[in-house]
Amino acid sequence: MTSAPPSGAASTVIEPAEVGTRLRLKQSGAVKGCFDGAWRPLSLDPVTEFSALVAALSRRSGPVDRIGFNPAAWGLAPAHLAHGPDLVRLSGFFGLQQHTVVVIGPRIRHLTLLVIPPETGDAAAERALAAASASDSFGTAEEILHGCGVLLPDRRSAES
Repeated sequence: MTSAPPSGAASTVIEPAEVGTRLRLKQSGAVKGCFDGAWRPLSLDPVTEFSALVAALSRRSGPVDRIGFNPAAWGLAPAHLAHGPDLVRLSGFFGLQQHTVVVIGPRIRHLTLLVIPPETGDAAAERALAAASASDSFGTAEEILHGCGVLLPDRRSAES
């Protein structure tokens, strides 16, 4: 069981695992579609994974102010993460699709990412990362994940 600080308390950013190829963004000028890219967390621990995402996006695009996510799809999350001198607000929205996170920052504006489930095999995850970040991608989370053979709650993975 994961423990979290009391509601409203900031959680220190854990030294993040390198996001590297687990985050793909569409090129500027690409079709908006449902997503601006895709991200494959290694777990459903929000402190660890959102810390890694914030670190990667901050290096690319500047500060992150907020991450919106569906709390039913993640472990218990604090209200904020500390990232250097900044606090990143973590906002749970049950109406947000479970395979989606929204990232907002001064220069990021509104970045919508498809979340590839952590248990997804490497080949299927790579297909989903590529599909969601393709310049002409406009599919929904279910269309992309199902089309790439990613395990969904009521489906079996077709890994190859």
